[in-house]
Amino acid sequence: MNVSQLFYHPIKSAAGISVSQLNYNSLGPAHDREWMVVNSSGKFLSQRQIPPMCLLQAELNADQLTLSFAEKSTFSLDLDGVQAAAKTVQATVWSDTVTALDCGDDIADWLSHTLGKPCRLVWLSEHSQRAVDPHYAHQGQLVGFADGFPTLIASQASLDQFNADLTSQHDVAPIDMRRFRPNVVIEGCEPFAEDSWQAIRINNIEFELVKPCSRCIIPSINPDTAAKEMAINATLMKTRRKDKATYFGQNALHQGVGLIEVGAEVQLLR
Repeated sequence: MNVSQLFYHPIKSAAGISVSQLNYNSLGPAHDREWMVVNSSGKFLSQRQIPPMCLLQAELNADQLTLSFAEKSTFSLDLDGVQAAAKTVQATVWSDTVTALDCGDDIADWLSHTLGKPCRLVWLSEHSQRAVDPHYAHQGQLVGFADGFPTLIASQASLDQFNADLTSQHDVAPIDMRRFRPNVVIEGCEPFAEDSWQAIRINNIEFELVKPCSRCIIPSINPDTAAKEMAINATLMKTRRKDKATYFGQNALHQGVGLIEVGAEVQLLR
């Protein structure tokens, strides 16, 4: 088995970036879900409330974060300036509240106008300590603004099988992996083989697959148009439903830091 695709998502629930290698640190892929859009109360906003967030793209270059929306409007944020201002706020991700840096009024105004809803951008503070659910974390692992785990792993074969089910049940085109927002995509296994994996190794980093990823409406949102395509959700409910939820991909914890790259061998440990 090998790594076939790698992604990171600088802003939670905004567009992801496909890369040839990911640099893993203690929190997971570097800069993954490092920024987050929040409402006036500091609670995170996502495509669940604002589907066009999928059209929001971020590019990180040294000390500058450049945002663009549907390739029409852009805004460049001076990260050194944000750190110099050091305005801390409390930001809430699900049931967790963490300390974050407010990125300022200018980017808040741009985002509010662009997304059509009052909002602000916050940046994960280096002093934040957001713990992974202790029911799954064995070594006090931490996580950034991701829903709950540092890494999401899925296989290409699983997507291929899902697309076969999708096209046989509905008159819609196959979808790509961006819908499911993984970090690591693996090829060379059977469909949904990752459901039974307990641990894998890529280079010198070991991943423990600890919890299936339950899916919400987001996979049904077209990442190129922001339109909801409910055939995707319907197919998930028919083919990937267990109890009262649907699942695609596996949440993972990691041990070790360093680079993993497209093409790297994936070793099944357990």
